[in-house]
Amino acid sequence: MILGLISDVHADFQALKRALAILQGQGAEQVICAGDLIDKGNEGDEVVAHIQTLQIPSVMGNHDYMVYRNQQWIIKNAGHDNPMLVSQTTMDYLDLLPESLTFTFKGKWILVAHGSPWSNMEYIYSYSRREVFDQITRFYKTDVVILGHTHEPMHIEMDKLLIVNPGSVCSTYADGSGTCATLSLPDCTFRVYSLRDGERVQPAYRNIV
Repeated sequence: MILGLISDVHADFQALKRALAILQGQGAEQVICAGDLIDKGNEGDEVVAHIQTLQIPSVMGNHDYMVYRNQQWIIKNAGHDNPMLVSQTTMDYLDLLPESLTFTFKGKWILVAHGSPWSNMEYIYSYSRREVFDQITRFYKTDVVILGHTHEPMHIEMDKLLIVNPGSVCSTYADGSGTCATLSLPDCTFRVYSLRDGERVQPAYRNIV
């Protein structure tokens, strides 16, 4: 089975469509999103509507979580007609997103979160402290953890645990990788693809022993 992985779309609808086309071309049978559907770009409503139409499971990113606060800031500082504003329907959808999701595919347990399994605000990089990864293995009994938030593709192996990040779909409105990824199961092969040309790119890799 091939999972398609996306994260940090940040209201970039055109990039989202490119990512989904690449994942379809790679044979993805199910797409999962690690959060941050809105903010930074101008197509938040379009992104959320497309995610809903395709029934793509998504967790709540930090920008999704702060949607009401951020929308009020935009209105106060940029006006009621700013294109970054989203509809009440979009805000209602984001408000109901879970902070984490768990799946079982091909005998593998999958945990999806945005920043870390315990906070959508925390950043986990390949060079993060060993204690961060120890905490994941101590408290979360899973085979794979899928994260977002950093906008950087990542591939971590720690004993029998795999921690991956597909990077950010968006690269237009925010510093990001402009990437998506696939995860093949049950062998847990992780591959990252550039949205620019569909070619494979190398994620930051770390083997923790």
